[in-house]
Amino acid sequence: MIFFDIDGTLFDQENAEKLATIRFFKENITDLQVNQKEFVALRDLYQNNFLVSLLKGLSPLERNRMLMKDLFGHHISNEIADQKTNDFLKFYKQNWSPFHDVIPCLEQLKSKRLNLGIICNGDYDRQVDKLDGLGIKNYFDVITISNQKGLNKPHKHIFLEACNEANIKPEQSYYIGDNLVYDAIASKNAGINGIWINRKNRTTYDDLNVIHSLNELNNIIK
Repeated sequence: MIFFDIDGTLFDQENAEKLATIRFFKENITDLQVNQKEFVALRDLYQNNFLVSLLKGLSPLERNRMLMKDLFGHHISNEIADQKTNDFLKFYKQNWSPFHDVIPCLEQLKSKRLNLGIICNGDYDRQVDKLDGLGIKNYFDVITISNQKGLNKPHKHIFLEACNEANIKPEQSYYIGDNLVYDAIASKNAGINGIWINRKNRTTYDDLNVIHSLNELNNIIK
């Protein structure tokens, strides 16, 4: 069984956000209270884990409203802020795409009659919608999402739950993810053969299998 993470592993999330940001800025340039550099910095700030922890008493809806009011001015109504958020999400979704190596890799693995699965953090419906939007949902036999289980990576039990669903032992499986700690090390700690896909540079890690493209997976999975 070969499990994958989604964001940054199969889904080019960074590029989708970049293209959506450019489109959103161009569409709203006359109404925004900030320039493009400030706009990107504010979006990054609101996605920063530290700021999210400071605003943890707020729902995602309330945080998005705060962001839009910082961008467009605090005179705008909640309804307008919500509409602006929906506009951005629409542009984001229009730019969903898998990395170029994803579909050839999945096709090759399926041709070898290997079972494939997903283990990732997030909301189940949202992540499944993402797999559908990327056109790859049908490749996966098991889809394990954190909010289903009440467990998040890097907790080892989410990996063990996925193995139970697939009716396999952890040591009989592989897990590929782009986050060194949450994916590769965490899955290894659960007894799975963890693989770190490091798409950004050629950094390696002594105690783990490291690849820089899914094209290299054949070198590890025989």
